[in-house]
Amino acid sequence: MIGVFDMQLTQKLAKEYKKASKKRKGEMLTEYCLLTEVSRNTSSKRFCKEIRDVYPRVLPKTMRYRKRGPRNKFNSIHKEIVRRCWELGGNICAERLHPILTLYIDQLDIRGMLKFYSKEDIDKTRSISLGTLKRVLSTFPKTSSKKHKGNAMIYTKVPILAHFSQFTDKPGYVEIDFVEHNGGVSSGLFAITGTYTDIFSGWVVRAAGLGRNENSVSSIDKIAQTRIFHRVFHYHPDNDRSILKVLFERMKSNNKVKKHSFTLSRSRPYKKNDNAHVEQKNDDKVRKLVGYYRYDTPQEVDLLNKLYEKTDLLDNFFIPSSKLIQKLRDNSGRVIRRVHDKPKTPFQRLMECKELVEHDKQKIKKIFKSLDMIELRQEVNKILQILYDIQLMRSRKKIMI
Repeated sequence: MIGVFDMQLTQKLAKEYKKASKKRKGEMLTEYCLLTEVSRNTSSKRFCKEIRDVYPRVLPKTMRYRKRGPRNKFNSIHKEIVRRCWELGGNICAERLHPILTLYIDQLDIRGMLKFYSKEDIDKTRSISLGTLKRVLSTFPKTSSKKHKGNAMIYTKVPILAHFSQFTDKPGYVEIDFVEHNGGVSSGLFAITGTYTDIFSGWVVRAAGLGRNENSVSSIDKIAQTRIFHRVFHYHPDNDRSILKVLFERMKSNNKVKKHSFTLSRSRPYKKNDNAHVEQKNDDKVRKLVGYYRYDTPQEVDLLNKLYEKTDLLDNFFIPSSKLIQKLRDNSGRVIRRVHDKPKTPFQRLMECKELVEHDKQKIKKIFKSLDMIELRQEVNKILQILYDIQLMRSRKKIMI
């Protein structure tokens, strides 16, 4: 506690201390320390506190509470425009959003969803850097996800191919995997989702069926064939018996009629990295989309197929992704950095591919020109809401019981 004498002395010397020279301030601190028996640091703090009380610092409103460093170039308006683009793209990361941000802004602007923002703010948002975009997206809420664990089975008629990633330099090599929608209970009949992924372009096709029987898997395969618009040369599923049998029979029939023949292989049992590309899509394109709920009725399967029809177009033509180019390792062989290429949509990768025939390119271009990204996103949200409402009603019934 500061005494009465010290307080009076501090008040008396404060005005002189403020106007004194640097040399005189030092002398005053020395004298004050001798009289009050406190350190120079404490003496200086007392004088500064008293000066603030005697001479309060009044700043203009524009200068109050300003932090050190450069001013923020992007304000809450620009962040709101970025948030709309981020939600339109399905909450993708900054590295994938940045190269295609201008396209998303154009889509929103055409539909009049940015009419409340000035042209200056919209144009300024287009120029946002990748680093700033990362900082802005870090303030948005993120959803967590979990990996789905599946089973593997051996099917002797199809050869094993461990390193299927060797075909990432050309289109037409497709990995296949299935996701179960059993809600954590494996008993009874429930829906499954088949995911087909072209490992060169990232082109993804999804379809749902009720049960893991051969009829269900066959219907999924027929839907997938209609949504892959370029020729497939090789299929590479896991060890599920149903899909292996369906593909094996189709391969034999195609070879007989000499129509779009393809080869077939399977991954090693219990080695998920053999199908790493499609395993990643199971999480990003299925679980994050429809969750871990149980879907076990024909109505829900129909809704899932309608949902996948829209999201396949959205993901393949408008949502970019990056591909791993190189792994940098230290002297011990540990990976210290992963190098990725510039994010592109599967559509862009196919258009830039020299090995894809012009007929297929024109067919895909025609589909792209007929699409409206805003309309697709709205339809996806409507179907998702119906699915979630069904789950909500089901959970309420369980509680009542």
